[in-house]
Amino acid sequence: MAFERTMLQEIMKRSEESRKFIQVLVGPRQVGKTTLIKQLLSKTDVPHYFVTADDLYAADTTWIRRE
Repeated sequence: MAFERTMLQEIMKRSEESRKFIQVLVGPRQVGKTTLIKQLLSKTDVPHYFVTADDLYAADTTWIRRE
């Protein structure tokens, strides 16, 4: 069994609210953001679009507009 991220329950609760907001998860590298989101998506049927910026240059923000 994989380690469940501590924020998973909080994010699950927010994704189930009647008001629908775009959720953006940001933070330093290697803290578990991708693991957390993959755990959330495996436990819910929330419509989603998953994008990672791992392989982008920090100065290149044009990918945000493309996505």
